[in-house]
Amino acid sequence: MSNNRNERNRSFNCTSSDETHNHEFLTSTNYDENDECEIHNHRVAGVTGPAIPCRGSHVHKVEAFVDTYDGHIHKICDTTGPALRLPNGKHIHIVKGETTKNDENNHDHAYYFATLIDNPSDIDEDKCSR
Repeated sequence: MSNNRNERNRSFNCTSSDETHNHEFLTSTNYDENDECEIHNHRVAGVTGPAIPCRGSHVHKVEAFVDTYDGHIHKICDTTGPALRLPNGKHIHIVKGETTKNDENNHDHAYYFATLIDNPSDIDEDKCSR
């Protein structure tokens, strides 16, 4: 599975933007086994980069380190899929890929997650003035 962001951006025909919204994300990677046959996974949380217009929608860059397990760490470097609209007018993005390989044990972890909605506290003023 390719994790080359530049390759993905070219295939999506995406360009940089000054658009300012982003999304939080939190997930756990899939389990993998290290050289000592210890099965483990990692957790990761963060905030995407700003929106990048792409084919009538937009995507976001995702870069984050996972938590450390047994002295090793991985990084996620990816681009989200396009916006998926929700009934409430908000949207999310899907992210699927593999972490960087760990130098010591030469393994990586797959991940698949949805971002959280942007600006969750954006509540209609009429609902707040009681």
